[in-house]
Amino acid sequence: MAQGKRPDVDGLAALISWSNLKADDFVLRTGEAGEKPETMAMISTYLRSDKNLSADAAQALESIIAASYRQLRSK
Repeated sequence: MAQGKRPDVDGLAALISWSNLKADDFVLRTGEAGEKPETMAMISTYLRSDKNLSADAAQALESIIAASYRQLRSK
C-alpha cells in the first residue's frame, strides 16, 4: 500500500481485523474516485451504524435531519 498498490481481499480482511475498523470506511460508494458522497447519505450511514441507537431511533433522527436539511440548504 505504501507503493500505491491496493491490498487483495484477504490482505484487506486481515488489516480490518487487526485494526478493529470497519470495511465500509475503506470502500468508495460514489460513482467516481474522489467524488464526495452526498451529505444525507453520510449522515444516514453514521446514524444507522451508531450502536447507541435502535433502528427506529436512527430512522426518526434521519427523518428530522432530512426535513431540516431540505429546508435550510442552499438552492
